[in-house]
Amino acid sequence: MSTIFECIGVGRNFGALTALENISLKVQQGEVRAVIGPNGAGKSTLFNVIAGTLKPSNGRVVMQGNDITGMRPEAICQLGISRTFQLSSIFPEMSAFDNVRLAAQGKLGGRWHLLGGSKVLEQASSLAEQAMNRLNLRAIFDTPAGNLSHGDQRLVEVAMAIAQRPTILMLDEPTQGMSIQETRRAVDTLKAMLAEESLTVVLVEHDMDVVFSLADRIAVLHRGRLIADGSVEEVKADAGVQDAYLGGVD
Repeated sequence: MSTIFECIGVGRNFGALTALENISLKVQQGEVRAVIGPNGAGKSTLFNVIAGTLKPSNGRVVMQGNDITGMRPEAICQLGISRTFQLSSIFPEMSAFDNVRLAAQGKLGGRWHLLGGSKVLEQASSLAEQAMNRLNLRAIFDTPAGNLSHGDQRLVEVAMAIAQRPTILMLDEPTQGMSIQETRRAVDTLKAMLAEESLTVVLVEHDMDVVFSLADRIAVLHRGRLIADGSVEEVKADAGVQDAYLGGVD
């Protein structure tokens, strides 16, 4: 596999606080890469630096050989990185399908032509239908998003990201707030989709069962530093990871 994405010596400071320190991380094409760590480890900061929400204080972010460091989120999206958010970011009054279609329109129409024209609308509708079908959401096409279960709302958000035809899909706590049953269904749905797709995924998730079920490789952050990076088995066996996260920190 070839490297599709790379962080090179990335750091981020908030005044005197160092949130990230010299993070170097490679993501291979087609893999599911999880980023884990205790609360305050720097996971969300790294995620936001990659997505363009935050600019790094130092270091570089490179996608397919192109330096995207400090680019605006919409420009990074146009290059092929789509993300979900920890908190729900749907329009509750709109149908599930219209939420997904609007996300596709935003990518197709560009920054200044969100609504595009009839051709963009047609393309966006097709992409929305495909994305929702891939996540087994056909039954809720016409349901107002605000009336959906929390689990379905989170899957709609994943569909919104997929409808943007990403090269890299970034999932930020996709099962946050789900019940055990909703989490199991979401994991099964995501696993089935990823088995049929060639997507590269960067996943931030607290639920270790979800991480171990989905991830090919895991990067572990602790106090803003990368303390481990390897396969699921390697990370499980790492004594430093057990001390910092798996063994004693929820």
